[in-house]
Amino acid sequence: MHGLSGQYPVWNDDMSFLIDPPLLIISGILLYLAGVRYALTDGKKNAIGMLVVLLFISVSALLYLDTVPCFFPFVCGNLSGSEFMFHSDITGIYKKDVPLVVVILLFAMYPLWLYSGCTIAEKFLKI
Repeated sequence: MHGLSGQYPVWNDDMSFLIDPPLLIISGILLYLAGVRYALTDGKKNAIGMLVVLLFISVSALLYLDTVPCFFPFVCGNLSGSEFMFHSDITGIYKKDVPLVVVILLFAMYPLWLYSGCTIAEKFLKI
């Protein structure tokens, strides 16, 4: 299968700064469900939530800084870590084009995405 350009696989048409928020929201929903299922205390849920956010930020920061190459099978191709984060081959946006303060704000929002997932689950799942 090929994307619109005929060169890239369909699953390569996303970027990490767009993938991470939905994954964090899903993680928040799962954290809420685990908290209900296993009667986790708020302290335990908070600790797990912090670990999840730190994992996301750590991996994404290492990719952004090009400390590690993009290592996701079938997704990276020849992309560097930062090119994967911005999906430079599709968007034409490179690390040098985005001010560091914007990247810091994107990372600072990661805890809010996880919290949003927990809140969505609490409000709509009514378990």
